[in-house]
Amino acid sequence: MSAAAVAAIAAAGHREIAGELEALASRLRASTVRIHTSRGQFDGVGAGVMWRLPGDRVAILTNYHVVPPGRGDDVSVEAPRGRATEGKVVARDREHDLALIVAGDLPSEHVRAAVLGDPRRVRVGEIVVAVGHPFGVPGSLSVGVVHAMPNGDDGLVCADIRLAPGNSGGPLATLDGAVIGINCMIARGLGIAIPAHVADRFVRDALNAT
Repeated sequence: MSAAAVAAIAAAGHREIAGELEALASRLRASTVRIHTSRGQFDGVGAGVMWRLPGDRVAILTNYHVVPPGRGDDVSVEAPRGRATEGKVVARDREHDLALIVAGDLPSEHVRAAVLGDPRRVRVGEIVVAVGHPFGVPGSLSVGVVHAMPNGDDGLVCADIRLAPGNSGGPLATLDGAVIGINCMIARGLGIAIPAHVADRFVRDALNAT
């Protein structure tokens, strides 16, 4: 996080900001799942975002590299409150590093679709947060600032935010809880995310293809 962002948080009051961030983390955790592949341990754990489909249905969006074809289509999905169920990968896009999972046995009280935002309206320097499971630690929160916005419609969002293995497939969100990207990698110390509108286009194309 930049020195300016740290100073702004300090000026606003530590307790108030901490409470707001905790509330924000709780909202984002409610739509973030853990995905376990057949390999099992930390190197087989990623994150996924509950994504709203037409007709109020919900599927799970994650990265292609979290569920590559070599590991098969069957995965274990752990809901925010710890309920585990089986999921199936129904679409993959290697170019954009995206995959779509359907898990039909998630109880309704555990299914909360993410609220999507428009990354094209986000400004450089805006504070963002990420939720994921770095090194297997569930529901961890990271805070940073937007470093650069995409050049062109399919570009990537870059943020000065700490990510680690296990954050892949999890949400990058604004302070109002709107998901603006799907975290996918770390490059030169920066967190890189696939813009939400690109991810949503992949979901809709995948649905149209089925």
